[in-house]
Amino acid sequence: MALHGILFDMGGTLLHYNAPDATWEQTEKTGVRGIYHRLQETGYTLPPETDALDAAWDHALALWSDLDAHDVTDLKLHVQVRLIVERWGVHDVSPDLLDALGNAYMAAIQAHVTPLEGVHETLQSLRERGLRVGLISNTHWPGVHHQHDLDRFGLTSYLEHMVFSGDVEAWKPHGEIFQLGLDALDLTPDTAAYVGDSLYFDVWGAQRAGLRSVWIEQQHPWLPEGITATPDAAIKRLPDLLGIVEAWQ
Repeated sequence: MALHGILFDMGGTLLHYNAPDATWEQTEKTGVRGIYHRLQETGYTLPPETDALDAAWDHALALWSDLDAHDVTDLKLHVQVRLIVERWGVHDVSPDLLDALGNAYMAAIQAHVTPLEGVHETLQSLRERGLRVGLISNTHWPGVHHQHDLDRFGLTSYLEHMVFSGDVEAWKPHGEIFQLGLDALDLTPDTAAYVGDSLYFDVWGAQRAGLRSVWIEQQHPWLPEGITATPDAAIKRLPDLLGIVEAWQ
């Protein structure tokens, strides 16, 4: 079938959430450091900062490595922040303080957000070709905060619909979240492609949902043990997508 629409991942695909040369671990610890310092300012007694950040990273790594082991309703920022501070011995956090901690986490990471090279030209070209364009993102954050990031880099106008997992309580690689994006753009799986940087969440997930997949190549790709994924196409830079789209159209 001819291609009628493109759905995109967000982090690592349209926007960098890691600072230049920073690893995922360093980015996660940047956000958690915001939580730590906010609690310190409030007067809580905490473990040494290095130990606290290491414990939070262990939590994040275990969570993202096996999302299916968790209730989908718990995959939200305020729940995860509460679980992190409980590792630090803090169990009496009020709802208002929990909101403040979540905001501190997001603000620390958002300070380093930048768009990928060529993102404007790529999205504009896709829209000019008459393609439907949308976004499906796995995130613990409330979607409104990611919309703010997309707004400040002028990307929102290209995206006809955005699906954020924490808002809809559906997560890649499961087919339900891909179907939400397809339905919003009046697309069928065989007329759509999904673009992302994860072989597991994006490539494997999209293909299981019946979409073609385009992988933005990563130096250290990750897949769960026992799963293999071969993208329908692979690119090194986002503008390389346009040649693939032309062939598929």
